[in-house]
Amino acid sequence: MFSYSHSLDYTYCLNRNKKIWLKFGFDRMENILGEIGNPQDLLKTVHIAGTKGKGSTLSFLSFILREKLKVGAFTSPSLINTGERISVNGHLIMPHEFSLILDDLRKIYRIISVEDTPSTFETFTIASFIYFLKKRVDMVLYEVGMGGRLDATNIIKNPLVSIITEISFDHQKFLGNSLKEIAMEKSGIIKKGTPLIIGKQEKAVSEIIVSEASRNKVQCFEYGKDYFISEVKENDKGVVFDFHSQTFQRYFKELVIPLIGYHQAENASSAIQTVLLLEDMGYEINEKDIYNGLAKSFWPGRLEIVSEKPFIVLDGAHNRASSEALVRSLKNNFNERIIFLFSMLRDKNIEDTLSVLAPVGEMFVLTETPNSYSRRLDVEKLNSIARKYIPTDKIIVEKTPRKAFAFAKKNVGNDGLLCVTGSLYLIAYIRKLMNYFVFSKNLL
Repeated sequence: MFSYSHSLDYTYCLNRNKKIWLKFGFDRMENILGEIGNPQDLLKTVHIAGTKGKGSTLSFLSFILREKLKVGAFTSPSLINTGERISVNGHLIMPHEFSLILDDLRKIYRIISVEDTPSTFETFTIASFIYFLKKRVDMVLYEVGMGGRLDATNIIKNPLVSIITEISFDHQKFLGNSLKEIAMEKSGIIKKGTPLIIGKQEKAVSEIIVSEASRNKVQCFEYGKDYFISEVKENDKGVVFDFHSQTFQRYFKELVIPLIGYHQAENASSAIQTVLLLEDMGYEINEKDIYNGLAKSFWPGRLEIVSEKPFIVLDGAHNRASSEALVRSLKNNFNERIIFLFSMLRDKNIEDTLSVLAPVGEMFVLTETPNSYSRRLDVEKLNSIARKYIPTDKIIVEKTPRKAFAFAKKNVGNDGLLCVTGSLYLIAYIRKLMNYFVFSKNLL
């Protein structure tokens, strides 16, 4: 059997062959899954797509359901540990468990052609099906990797509920250059017979999703129409809000979540509406579970405060919509002057993100994303883009993330706020640098 590190190396090497990772469709996965008894068809699942908020929504839902059920979670990308992708009740898959599954899959992969070999993400997805079935979970929450229609997780045929969180621009190279095209790709997770929760959306996007749901004869529940929030109070400790479900005639007063930002209350509301729907299907989840689960919820790298003297905030914003949510939350909850430690991958919309952040930053320390070799953007190229939106005297360029962080932290002082953003790779690196590990809080 391979060691854990060798198993990971093998899995990530699958993407080095473009014949593998640029070939879309489900044939490869269907062949492998058929060989091992189609474990995905034996799981009770909730399937979550969207551009913004799908990870947080999954986390809220997981914490609520875990009050009564054994809940699996499949998420991406990982922030610190690859094992984060596959967890049960917050406990990550153990290295030896992953290695055993990969060893079995490798035996199958060896006898098929390169073109028929699943990609890295497809392999993680297959491994998760095997693992969750072995663990005899009551339910699994699956987060789409990218898009929806052609995503590996969409091989799930009959989820209990599908959720589409807020849609905005991201991955345009693969999903299209208009919100309509992106919405159509995300709507690809809609399945006949599976009810659909629709998170907060622009009107045009909502219309596309509802139209696809109607075409598939799917019952849908829309944020702002079938469920909504009110009396929202936010600070640097979290959010308090009221929840209303028109569908089920339910009202919950003063729910508390420890995640910062108005948008997190919106994400939590989609999770609550999903729970009420599951309760209607016969799952024994009560009001107390909702309050307790939300109060325990946690999602790393999303307006996460990792230091208070000085304030250091980590946020994975990497497109216009998530950057707008970040800026709104910083303005609403903090009075400190803001220094940004910033890097982005070269395939992201850097100009959109910087144009949103520029007006609120006193200083921008630009650096490169660690551990992202093929997608890394040279810091001088980032600087040339940044200068279109930020005065030159506000920009500091430091290629090495460690030195960039040290400089930013030194200059923020005790009266400022350092916000690390633009890339989850950078956030993961800074968390390690600070030795800020929080897996004991039950990550998912």
